[in-house]
Amino acid sequence: SAVRRLTDLGLLWLRIGIGGLLLGFHGWARLVTAFRYLFLGQPWPFVGLVRGMGFPIPAAFAVASALAESVGAALLIAGWGTRWAALVVGFNMAVAVGLQLPKGSASVELPAVYLIAIATIGMAGAGGYSLDARRGDRRK
Repeated sequence: SAVRRLTDLGLLWLRIGIGGLLLGFHGWARLVTAFRYLFLGQPWPFVGLVRGMGFPIPAAFAVASALAESVGAALLIAGWGTRWAALVVGFNMAVAVGLQLPKGSASVELPAVYLIAIATIGMAGAGGYSLDARRGDRRK
């Protein structure tokens, strides 16, 4: 139906837009920095921030965050394992919101917008224009 096609197109647009912005402005740089930290021994201040938040094994959680914002964003764009990717990326954004919220400034806006959009994708599923749909499940 026309409504279904428009819904699928809207979900595709949302996945490409949010996933692309996250990957392009945050994920890729964070992934490169994680690589340099892990394999070249370069400093990564983000590990200290994660330590300050109280996460155990801060380097592992920092790398997990980098993977969420890069690989997770790419999975959202492709619509492959969409709900699982949205769960991981959404958790990452929820932590970012939780970190920014107590500051009482507008810095909470960006992670909150990402979180709202990613939660929407997680609830709605990938839609018909996705790898999940090609595998036979447009709702994954």
